[in-house]
Amino acid sequence: MLDSDYSLENYVEDLRAIAAAESDPTKVAEKVKPFAKKLAAAPGWLKDEYRGVNEAQGYGVHLLHEEDNHDLAVFVLTWMPGRGTMPHNHMTWAVVAGIEGQEQETEWNRADDGSKEGYAKLEKVGEHILVPGQVTACKPQDIHSVFNPGTEISISLHTYGRHLNHTGRSEFDPSKDLERPFEVAVSK
Repeated sequence: MLDSDYSLENYVEDLRAIAAAESDPTKVAEKVKPFAKKLAAAPGWLKDEYRGVNEAQGYGVHLLHEEDNHDLAVFVLTWMPGRGTMPHNHMTWAVVAGIEGQEQETEWNRADDGSKEGYAKLEKVGEHILVPGQVTACKPQDIHSVFNPGTEISISLHTYGRHLNHTGRSEFDPSKDLERPFEVAVSK
């Protein structure tokens, strides 16, 4: 149901209430999902500048909100056609709501025990397409990659328990069995 009065400010208030009442990351993400869907569908808050991309990165990361301690980070991500990410984790809960276009998400499992620094053996375990109106969630240790299979930009609303560049997360190269730190270039 479309709520034309729902705003980013309303969303942040709802995020704060959920985070104050629940500590389990999986439960937090599940409670955030309907609100993310509501904001993604609400008219008026998506600005033209959120369509910008970092061509070297292949996508634009536009920060809409984060708490002073870097918790409850809200972004708009804009994906270039034919571009995406390597497999990565978040080290925090994540909720993604489709706004425009489509995003192919590939899920991966880690097959090694994580004891060897810089090494990770991944196995592809699933894939789906996120389209406008759909919402997905990730647990802190989930590993996925994202790719825009379309011919136009894809836009999605991303909400995290903590700002991505403050979680100590990793990016993986499954062709070389490598794990390395992962930060993104963020526009404000």
